[in-house]
Amino acid sequence: MPKIVSVLLFILLGANSAFASTVYLQHDLPNSEVGYAVKVLRETLAEEAYSVTLSPGQVDFTIKLGVSVDYGPESFSLASAGNRLSIRGGDKRGLIYGALAVAEQLRNGRDIESIEVRRESPAMPFRAIKHNLPWDSYRSSSALDLHYETARDVRYWEAFLDMMAENRFNALTLWNLHPFPYMIKPKNFPEATRFSDAELAQWRQLYKAIFAMARERGIDTYLVNWNVLVSEEFADAHDLEGNNYFPFYKGSADSRGEAQTSDIVKRYTRESVTQVLEEYPDLTGFGFSFGEQMGGMTPTERQRWMDETIIAGMREADRPSKMIFRAPFS
Repeated sequence: MPKIVSVLLFILLGANSAFASTVYLQHDLPNSEVGYAVKVLRETLAEEAYSVTLSPGQVDFTIKLGVSVDYGPESFSLASAGNRLSIRGGDKRGLIYGALAVAEQLRNGRDIESIEVRRESPAMPFRAIKHNLPWDSYRSSSALDLHYETARDVRYWEAFLDMMAENRFNALTLWNLHPFPYMIKPKNFPEATRFSDAELAQWRQLYKAIFAMARERGIDTYLVNWNVLVSEEFADAHDLEGNNYFPFYKGSADSRGEAQTSDIVKRYTRESVTQVLEEYPDLTGFGFSFGEQMGGMTPTERQRWMDETIIAGMREADRPSKMIFRAPFS
């Protein structure tokens, strides 16, 4: 019995010590640079029963966050001296990874005073997840439809993006056949979307939340679509005869068959790319490939299509963006 009492007394004393420890999170960076790193540390320290402050004063321990040009992109270092711990990143992303490394050690049972110092750099610059969206997906099945409402829940994306950051993924690629009608009402082609203004506002809110949360976590976002495809509403409005939309995309004998590539399809695609980039400033860019529905087109014709639509639309936007090029399938 005395041994059990001693153990309990030790646990209680440890808990009281942790509750009495006040940690000061010190930084002189804009909130946009340090926001997620501070959030991770505050939440984790609170979980471990530390008191957290963003103001100097009577504190027991200080964690200083900063960015240093001495480190490469996404790199970070943890260094300690006395009751101070320094987290320095080569950029915003590196600072986030440094904060996550400290949070992981705390959750694994280390005290703030005994955080293991280290320096890390990424082995690969591009670490992406391919996420097939359940709307306008490239296949129709109950396995995809099952997750339709889940994928429209912002809380799902918050948890998913947290997971990505914790595992050091730095890019999210969102795939579906044709994303534009879910994101914009094209200025010159309003017939392309089936949604009312109220319905479209809900979709816009979802996409904006995904891109904003990703950016906060240092994660790039890319839309990847199937090239020459359009919405069924657009195809019907303009009497398109090619296999330009689902289910004809997979319904023909050749699932990578030919879609119509007329001038109106080119203009619609180019203008939609520009409008999406301008209405979604947190979106990083687009990805494309010389694949589906481009059967019958030569490699030169496929490249010209991309040059005149997606790449031209990106260039016409009022901001820079990035591009992922997927190798041709054949």
